[in-house]
Amino acid sequence: MPRRTELGKIPAVDLAYAVGRLIQEGKTSLAEVRRFAEERPARIAALERELATLKAGHAAAKAAGRPAGPRAAAVKRPKRKFTMTARARAARKRQGQYLAALHRLKGVERTRVKAMARKEGVAKAVELARKLAKAVPAKAA
Repeated sequence: MPRRTELGKIPAVDLAYAVGRLIQEGKTSLAEVRRFAEERPARIAALERELATLKAGHAAAKAAGRPAGPRAAAVKRPKRKFTMTARARAARKRQGQYLAALHRLKGVERTRVKAMARKEGVAKAVELARKLAKAVPAKAA
């Protein structure tokens, strides 16, 4: 069966000729053509009624305050405000200082600082790492 877009491009005169030929060749009957022609207004009325109920349902859904369908935008809940305790903030700050201090060190000194962090804590390890970093001679340019 041809698509509607293709039929829409054919002039009405040619379509009438084609229907006449189909009737002549016995591929369809005049009664069948009349039935389809008479059915058209009833089909249009049914489609208009269906469209009206869809529109009414959409308006009622909007009035009720709920989304119209699966693609409608859902109401967003406000995000929970992220609160960090002072203790957690201080721990993150120490961790950042520790990583920055380790970054400046090489091999044996880095291992020594890591061992101190495990034994005596991160704060002491940061102090040691800073002290060792100052003792490292600057690279020659």
